[in-house]
Amino acid sequence: MKTVFKSFSVFAIFLFLFSCDESKEEANQRLRAEVIQIHDEVMPFMGDLKSLRKEIVAKADELKSSSESDNTQKVQELILLAKQLDEAFDGMFVWMRQFKQSTDDMSEEEVEIYLLEQREMVQKVHDDITSAIEKANSELGKY
Repeated sequence: MKTVFKSFSVFAIFLFLFSCDESKEEANQRLRAEVIQIHDEVMPFMGDLKSLRKEIVAKADELKSSSESDNTQKVQELILLAKQLDEAFDGMFVWMRQFKQSTDDMSEEEVEIYLLEQREMVQKVHDDITSAIEKANSELGKY
């Protein structure tokens, strides 16, 4: 009877460990999907970043050549906004280049840590893109 109980206990422990690994794998799959979803939300706006930058630079050039009043501060603000649009654009590609598609060489715990870091990084990219677009649209709406 003791042998049967020990065998059952060992089997139950292995079953428990296996089921935990499976749920960790599923959690990591959901986490990966979340990371990709955050990326996919803003990827379509990459062209908008460049278009808005061109409009902002054109507006800065127009203000520079205007002799109506001193527009130096406004021109500097527009140049900084153009730089912010560039940085948001570049941030997406920096993130994409470093993102690992395959995590086969990692344990499930390492994958979880990696994906949590990636979610934080891609969320910053997302926030930078949406913020830059909102600021540019707001600024261009003034003219």
